[in-house]
Amino acid sequence: MPIDVPDSHPCSICENFAGRYPWHGEPAVVHEDEQLYIIMAPAPLGGMDGHVLVLPKRHVETILDLSADEAALLGQAVSRVARAVAAAFDPEAILVQQHNGLGAFQTVPHVHFHVIPKAADAPFPPLEEVPIVSSEERAVLAQRVREAWARAEWP
Repeated sequence: MPIDVPDSHPCSICENFAGRYPWHGEPAVVHEDEQLYIIMAPAPLGGMDGHVLVLPKRHVETILDLSADEAALLGQAVSRVARAVAAAFDPEAILVQQHNGLGAFQTVPHVHFHVIPKAADAPFPPLEEVPIVSSEERAVLAQRVREAWARAEWP
């Protein structure tokens, strides 16, 4: 049985790949290759900087639609991003989220993982609206994660 996902055509993530960006500006890319797209999220949900999104390049609506190879690649990328975020921002905790379907609060019909550095005292979800970080500031944050991504090693 298919899961109901948000009706958003064209897909805002796929629009990024085509060079058409949302109102909050061009994404700050941490890593991009033929299969992965890793960017800074527009707003930090964990009470501190460093919220990153990990996405497949192929348009896939939910985790249920991933191939085994895509799922393995995304799992490795999420783990590596978490290591990079930990090194770059020294959070007290890291929250990894992934939503599938309207009932699970999915807002974009393209599977993606949130890697959220978390301040221990920050409420989650945030109790108030979180301001959007400027494109320029997201680019600086992406550079910090990119540098840590290059050093991220497996134990």
